[in-house]
Amino acid sequence: MNAPAAGSLAHGLRIAIAAGGKERTAALAKVLQSLGHEVVSGEKRPDAVLADQRRPAEGRYPTVVLGGTDPEAEGLLPENAAASEIDAALRAVARGLIVRSPRVRTS
Repeated sequence: MNAPAAGSLAHGLRIAIAAGGKERTAALAKVLQSLGHEVVSGEKRPDAVLADQRRPAEGRYPTVVLGGTDPEAEGLLPENAAASEIDAALRAVARGLIVRSPRVRTS
C-alpha cells in the first residue's frame, strides 16, 4: 500500500471509485463530491478507494467496501451506509486504521 499524499487528510481526500456500472459510479461520485472529496482514477494515487461489493484485485490503496464481506479490505460498510459513515471510514482507512461496521459480518 502507498501512503496518502502529504497534507491531503486535513480537508477532502483523493478517492478512486471501483464500482460496476456507470450509474453506481456516478451515484458514489456524487456522494463523495458532496463530502468535499476529489474523485480521481486509480492511476492518480488516491488516498483511498471506495469499492462497491468487492475491492479491486490489485489492492494497492486502502479500500472501503460497500456491501461486501472481504476480510482483506481495510474498511467494510453495509451497502446502504450513510454518507457520514462513508466519510468517516474513508478518512480512517486513509490514516491506516481498520473499519468494520457492526452491521457487516465477515466470513
